[in-house]
Amino acid sequence: MFASATIEKIIETWIADQKHPERYRKQKPIPDEADVRFLVETAFWASLKKEENRPISFSIALLTKEEVEQEFELSGRRQLIMTFERSLPLSVDSLTKIAPAFNPQYTALIIEPENNARTNYRIWGAMYFSSLSNPLKEIPVWIEDQTFVRPDVFMVTAISPGSLMISRGNSQIGRFVSGEFIKAVPTPFSSWAMGNYIKNIYSEASSPEFFKPNFWHTFSAALDYLLSEVSFRSHGASLIIIPDFCSRDYRNLYSRRYTFPESLQINNMIQALIHLPTDTDNSILRLGYNKKISERLGALSQLACVDGALVITEKFEVLSFGSTLRAPRWKGQVIVGPYGFSGGGENFERRMLGTRHHSVMNFIGECAESIGFVISQDGPIRGFIKKDSETLLCWPDCRVSMFI
Repeated sequence: MFASATIEKIIETWIADQKHPERYRKQKPIPDEADVRFLVETAFWASLKKEENRPISFSIALLTKEEVEQEFELSGRRQLIMTFERSLPLSVDSLTKIAPAFNPQYTALIIEPENNARTNYRIWGAMYFSSLSNPLKEIPVWIEDQTFVRPDVFMVTAISPGSLMISRGNSQIGRFVSGEFIKAVPTPFSSWAMGNYIKNIYSEASSPEFFKPNFWHTFSAALDYLLSEVSFRSHGASLIIIPDFCSRDYRNLYSRRYTFPESLQINNMIQALIHLPTDTDNSILRLGYNKKISERLGALSQLACVDGALVITEKFEVLSFGSTLRAPRWKGQVIVGPYGFSGGGENFERRMLGTRHHSVMNFIGECAESIGFVISQDGPIRGFIKKDSETLLCWPDCRVSMFI
């Protein structure tokens, strides 16, 4: 079904990831083209099916029983694997039936070829591992012999109908979105990408919290979590972040349709969290703060479900939601912003984008200190920052990060 060039691109991306000096990869065998094609195409068709009228989500991992034993001999650690007494054929039908029993956040169905010809594959077990999530949802405890990492094997995860994630270990290789394979890139929130431009907006005098120890790590995790929740909850949304120190200067650029004066107190809890001593006695308290911050960010993201833009400050204070953005048209250029492993600089094609994108770009062009995001439910999350009087920077997908 998929063109040979698409399958080759996946394998080439895998090879590039393994060879990259900053990835520190074990030198694993390159996945066989037949394996990649069969797993990806089967997962794609299965992702379009429904079980009891609900879309299914699942992970499948390419791993033989012999490879499990070899890994144990090398590392001395076993994965938590449950072996089916009778293996199942890997097919759209079998995946559709069995997928609801396994949560892809911490389980993958294990696949191996049935024969050397690689014409048929079987599901021989299920592997459990620790769920990876945003730092705000992490449990700060490592339990020896009971904490299992995601396996460094070829894995395909069905995120939503027609949307697949290709991964190895804790990292993405890329995603299928609308039938197109998009190579994963370093998270744009790192300090050598969008993060650097965000930090440059603030000064120590206007926003001293940005210069406190550990603040950026927690702030970027909170922003990433907010964007993910907006994507999950809404059918598409716009998010504008205006620095608190200049928020009153730009009220004429958006309608304040719904507002309230009270605070969700997210920033207060972030400040309390980053000042907690790191000793083990505070593990439960840290977990409690993480839980409450994620709950409040969830509540904040729900406001984006109303038609119109959600406008907030960097302290996650609500300025308005359901807002109409009304800045003059941006006439400058829009180029791709830098990622960790590339300099960016390519022209960002925007002619075919809709009103939501153009209204955010117009706003960022007029309000130089602001940050804008356009969120799609199953598509990309695009970020915009103004570089100079003639240039906007765009990060085409803040969700296709190398980190799961």
